Amino acid sequence: MFEHMTKYKVYSYLAGIFCACIIMSNILGVKPLKIGWIMLPCSILVFPILFIVNDILSEIYGFKMTKNIVYLGFILNIVAIIFYMIAIYLPSNSPIASSFASVLVVTPRLFLAGLCSYMAGNLLNSYVLVKLKKKYPNQLFVRCVSSTFLGEATDSLIFITVGFIGTMDFSAILVMICCQIVFKTLYEIVAYPITRKVIVKMRSLDDGELKGLI
Repeated sequence: MFEHMTKYKVYSYLAGIFCACIIMSNILGVKPLKIGWIMLPCSILVFPILFIVNDILSEIYGFKMTKNIVYLGFILNIVAIIFYMIAIYLPSNSPIASSFASVLVVTPRLFLAGLCSYMAGNLLNSYVLVKLKKKYPNQLFVRCVSSTFLGEATDSLIFITVGFIGTMDFSAILVMICCQIVFKTLYEIVAYPITRKVIVKMRSLDDGELKGLI
């Protein structure tokens, strides 16, 4: 896969994966996932991938170029939601129109919570990893897990607090926050061997057109 790749080309692929995941998370988040007493949004399946890709981007390309992709994902997220709303309000005689609307409709409160948590969590993840790289250049595992933990904690804290405070018991909100942080961090740890393999391979790629941009 990497034989004829440069870091510049891989950057575009990672940007595509990152943006696709943020769009998918909006739809997957509509359905709750309940395992025993634990309840999580189904976006938990794909959202940790954002932070794994974020780790790879931050490690190889630095904070500036990672930030550009986070901003791109932010813009595309807004554009997607705008078109969802337009499609919902367009007239239709389809029997599934109401189901379509119930899946894709976004309340202003959750919309705000999602955007704020996404930006804060991903920017913090990238910033922390880059800073830790200077201090612990040979501790990739520490950098990835620590930055992901802080980023995911910030994301979960903002989204669940802003999105659900006043609509649920505080204890339930606290459980949701803790469960998301634990699940997402464990996801990062389990996926770390793959993350490390990709990062190590990408370090050997030619900088190509990337020279002067990082």
